[in-house]
Amino acid sequence: MAARDFSKAGETFIDYKGEAHEILYSILTPLGYHAHVSIQALEHIEKHPIAARHKSVLVHILNNPDLITPNPDDPNRQIFYKSLNGKVLLAATVHVKNEMRFVATMYETTYIKGLNQNRLSQTDFLYLRGGFKWKRWK
Repeated sequence: MAARDFSKAGETFIDYKGEAHEILYSILTPLGYHAHVSIQALEHIEKHPIAARHKSVLVHILNNPDLITPNPDDPNRQIFYKSLNGKVLLAATVHVKNEMRFVATMYETTYIKGLNQNRLSQTDFLYLRGGFKWKRWK
């Protein structure tokens, strides 16, 4: 599992809704930036029952995703996807505001957002782990 960076723990930032968040730790992503995980984000994830059961893999999703795509609905978000045993597809959304990148939510999904609606294509993928069967989730 990836090492969590606690160097910014306790710092606060304002999210896209204007709410204050306190950083717990940061994770280095394959895109070369750190995504900050806040207490408030983890509390929000608890509202998604399946994702809440898999909350412990959030670090692994951010550090070792199967796929990263832009969010076709919001240019300020990227979606990190991770398949668990080919059965459950989890998505963690990283939002950027004022150069700060932070986890907004994590949830279970049955598809890659925007792919089936032709709002996203394979050429838009920001990261693709070799061997990931992304067409299964189309």
